[in-house]
Amino acid sequence: MDINDIFNETVTHTTLNAGKNKRKLGGAPSMRELKEGGYGIVDSSDATAKRTRVEDADDTVDAAEEYASSDNEGGRFFSDGLTAKEKGVMDWVDHADELDATLNPASVQRLVVRLERAVSKNTTDRVSHPDAPEKFVESEAELDEAIQRLQLLANDVQLLKVLDDLGALPTLVGLVAHENADIALDVIQLTVEMTAEDAWNSEGESPEERAAVIAFISDMAQNEFFVVLGQNLRRLNEGGESSEGEADRQGVFQTLALIENLVSLDVSLAEQAVDGMKLLDWLQHRVAKSFVQNTTQVDSNQQYAAEITSILLQASSKLREQAGSTFIDTLLQCLAKYRKHTPDEDIALEHLENIVESICMLVATARGKQAFLEAEGVELLVLLQKQPQVARLLSLKILDYALTPPSPNRTGETSNTETANVDTESRAIAKRYIDALGLKYLFSTLMHHGKSNMKKLYKAYPESDERAVNCIAWLLRLTETGTPLHWRVLAKFVPSPADPSSWKSHVDRIVELNTAYSERVKEAEDQVQSDSDLEDGEGSAEERYLSRMDAGLFTLQMTDTVIAFVAEEEQVKEHIEQRLKRKGRSLADVCLELAEYIATKRSDTLTAPATTTGNVKDLSTLLLEL
Repeated sequence: MDINDIFNETVTHTTLNAGKNKRKLGGAPSMRELKEGGYGIVDSSDATAKRTRVEDADDTVDAAEEYASSDNEGGRFFSDGLTAKEKGVMDWVDHADELDATLNPASVQRLVVRLERAVSKNTTDRVSHPDAPEKFVESEAELDEAIQRLQLLANDVQLLKVLDDLGALPTLVGLVAHENADIALDVIQLTVEMTAEDAWNSEGESPEERAAVIAFISDMAQNEFFVVLGQNLRRLNEGGESSEGEADRQGVFQTLALIENLVSLDVSLAEQAVDGMKLLDWLQHRVAKSFVQNTTQVDSNQQYAAEITSILLQASSKLREQAGSTFIDTLLQCLAKYRKHTPDEDIALEHLENIVESICMLVATARGKQAFLEAEGVELLVLLQKQPQVARLLSLKILDYALTPPSPNRTGETSNTETANVDTESRAIAKRYIDALGLKYLFSTLMHHGKSNMKKLYKAYPESDERAVNCIAWLLRLTETGTPLHWRVLAKFVPSPADPSSWKSHVDRIVELNTAYSERVKEAEDQVQSDSDLEDGEGSAEERYLSRMDAGLFTLQMTDTVIAFVAEEEQVKEHIEQRLKRKGRSLADVCLELAEYIATKRSDTLTAPATTTGNVKDLSTLLLEL
């Protein structure tokens, strides 16, 4: 039995496509490798050409005795049923890691030579027999195996430089455009393996290994890798129902996985890939299109495209600026599909959450806010908040980002002029939201009103409380005091002839959240203080501040902001003081927390100057500084 019979079946289109999404150990070992490795393989040429009938009889007797012995030990089902040759192959597989450990520049050179020969032979066969696939299917299988053998380099990425030194990178880039999409997928899978975090960060991040992978991808990019990759992405047909369609879907998945790896590896490389592939245009189309036949369900690559969009927009301010108004319009159309129903499947819910995350990243910029207004995004949010579905709660996150002007002290990306423009757009969004009667639904969410299905959603999305408080605080800050818009927000917290009682429930809810988050922040600070062995210095202060932020310090400060605005009404102020006193707090605590918030905004560090009760300002003065 030839060893190749175990690994290489008759090559068909199906076998060429099998197992594309798994890392392979490489091709079959040669007979010489197995013999030299001591894996019990005996070449047939070393055996005697003829065997006597006596030897055959002895072998039969020995086999019978061995079988009987194994049967006595526990029955025939405990025998492995493998021949010596097959046991040798399995032994080789078990020791494959040991063979990989011998990888060196010389062995990489042999892999490259094998690849070049396979490419040359396949090219010759395809040119000689363009209309007879059976004539070049064997050379294509050899090429497939040669590419997969290069995946061994994932065990030592510092040897990737040898590929460039030997001039193999142009060959690999050219194979991405190969007529057989499976060969292109092999190269893409190879780059996915090389850029995966466990290739350069398996035992703790190594700067040398990371630099080697970055250099490898950069060298590939110089050979137009990203351009060819984008062309290949667009030729894949995900809608096919045959095995070819499945291979194409796998090709799309691997391409997106490569982009995700590049974001973790080096954001600038990811930006270069997006530009070269013209990926934003493709993603804009793909997040809205499902290839599930005769249904509106979300397919796996559609969800993955939405996830990659979210990852890219979070990681790169450059890409956020590049995404045009048509992109946000497409995302809003995707969001609108969930207006009247909550997704039943996890994949659809993940798709919705990624769409929301992407919109949030875009509306955080001045350009995105303007596009959001033009696309009537505010009106869509109000429509979503009318329905007792999950989109009501997720829409609050979008509203929060749309209302919040970015801080130039934190991002370092926004100039004073741009910040002023963003503030103008945020005010326009606040005005339109109030005019669209969104306050009714915002306060309904704050109070957890709704049927039984909404009660479950409130528990599943507890951050909706934080979002509602943030939105209310920004609506109060973005509307000018004394104007009808500002009064319409403030009226939810003060007595009025039309509604003499509900204001108390709104105030009580804000105070309830204020005291709850105050307790969380205090517990977090005490925990850090007890666990910390550092002295009271900058490091310890920063650690405490970050711990308090994780516990909800920002939400606490937003509830303080709302209290500061509504406490200007004397009757409301007295009611707030009574409620706070029951929890051991006072308006002085609110002033201290607000003063810290204002000081931190103006500071270049994470920690604000210490504020004591002796020098704290009153609420009216603090409101002017907000």
